[in-house]
Amino acid sequence: METPNHKSDILFDEELYTIEWSDIENAEIDYENYLNDIENFFRQDFESDILEEDIY
Repeated sequence: METPNHKSDILFDEELYTIEWSDIENAEIDYENYLNDIENFFRQDFESDILEEDIY
């Protein structure tokens, strides 16, 4: 069995990849922007579907 070719001396900095619960609780969500993104996604999807149907 082959040994993986990786450096085992590299330390993993767990703090870089840790999200604190307080960060999530205190996050302010921009609902208007969020809803606009969702609306735009479905609008583009709908327009794409119409164009694909016109091809056939």
